[in-house]
Amino acid sequence: MRAAFRRRMNAWIARRNPPVSALTLQQNRIFIFPSSVGLGFGALLLGLLLLAINYQNNLIFMLVFALFSVSIITILHTYINLSGLRIQAGNSEPVFAGETAHFHLHLDSGSRPRYQLQLSFAEQRTVICEMPRAGQHYELRMPYPATSRGRLQPGRLQLRSDFPLGILRCWAMPMMDWHCLVYPRPKMLRPLQSSADSGEGVSAARRDSDEFSGFERYRRGESPRRIFWKAYARGQGLFSKQYEAGSSDRLILDWDSLEGLGEEDRLSNLCAWVLECEQRGLAYGLRVPGMFMPPDLGPAHLNAALRVLALWGGRA
Repeated sequence: MRAAFRRRMNAWIARRNPPVSALTLQQNRIFIFPSSVGLGFGALLLGLLLLAINYQNNLIFMLVFALFSVSIITILHTYINLSGLRIQAGNSEPVFAGETAHFHLHLDSGSRPRYQLQLSFAEQRTVICEMPRAGQHYELRMPYPATSRGRLQPGRLQLRSDFPLGILRCWAMPMMDWHCLVYPRPKMLRPLQSSADSGEGVSAARRDSDEFSGFERYRRGESPRRIFWKAYARGQGLFSKQYEAGSSDRLILDWDSLEGLGEEDRLSNLCAWVLECEQRGLAYGLRVPGMFMPPDLGPAHLNAALRVLALWGGRA
């Protein structure tokens, strides 16, 4: 029953508030309801009114009418606190799955100050904002958890104000046209054992060049021939020798080299490989089912590779 009511309510709100990139709040987007404090205030007025009628007490009548007038004036002030407020959706930086995305929101107070603005997404932390001057501009970063890779859309923005007395709640639920790209969570489930670009579109086993680059903590699956046994004999733990690939030995990070892993684990492993190659300055390509990126290096190449991994499989 409650779920059906909520679906019909959401459908009704969706018809009145389609997705937009910017808007100015007007009467067709603003709703006013009494708060829990307001309901208690109304019950108090009713009780006082019955008391005044029962005892024919003019002072109580005056008090009831005065408080009722205050509540009427409060409706006007509550409404104008949101009316005319300009909202614009800003950018959002890509994040990795498991992190918190932040959506930038631009507020313009317009011709009057704004007080006690409470902004949030459904079931998320509330951000409070005050703009005590007319014509003031404010930029907020609205947090939203990025739980899975793909294109994250946070849903409707909830904008609320209880100004000035807290007995009325004025709110709006605009649907902003924004999204955030969520990359796979990087997980090094397999060591970096990609294939090398043969230049003929055929993958061959990766071959290390003679350029020694240093030592790293030994990872399960690496060849025993790369273990630095002298350090192990001195009781310093297991380390493996690392070699940088030359410019003619550019890496191809291949989906098919991760047999035995599920789709999401493969994407997470490829994501970790991409980040490691970028950190070590190794030119790398990427091959996933239905797509191939030729080897390259740099921020633009990194962003393109991560974007492919985030949206692979038609993830929206």
